[in-house]
Amino acid sequence: MRVVGVERSGESSGPSTTLLHIEMWQRYRHAVGYSDPFYQGVEQGVLRATRCGGCGGSWFPPRRYCDADLEQTQWYDLPGSGRVVSATRVHSPPPFGGVEAPYVLASIRLDGVEGGITHRVLGDEVPEKGAVVIVRFVEGVPAHPLLRVAFAVDRAAT
Repeated sequence: MRVVGVERSGESSGPSTTLLHIEMWQRYRHAVGYSDPFYQGVEQGVLRATRCGGCGGSWFPPRRYCDADLEQTQWYDLPGSGRVVSATRVHSPPPFGGVEAPYVLASIRLDGVEGGITHRVLGDEVPEKGAVVIVRFVEGVPAHPLLRVAFAVDRAAT
């Protein structure tokens, strides 16, 4: 923790007040457990989902157990494409940082899985419902590993 600024304010009819601008941060380690193959996939440029060997149900985000028959799921790679269900432009930065506002956020139904993700779409244009998007992995060290994942509209498919 450190003080990064001092502000003094005062009302003409009352006492002055000193406000300290304090910057705080935390550093911690977090084990991802069963989700480790997902995070390794993100590092390798691959989206991974899980599938039940019994009923064939599939999930993204991944699940460890099938909710229908309680079998442990198996990992598999997704093709990295999908279709926009809905999208909007967001004008405030996310609380965890790492993305400049404004940015485009879309609900995406991913190919190869019974599920999807609400995530960032690169560019300034808000894609239409049904637009084909493909995953892009952003270089660098993001504020969170999921910020390495973004999507781009596949102009060749639309």
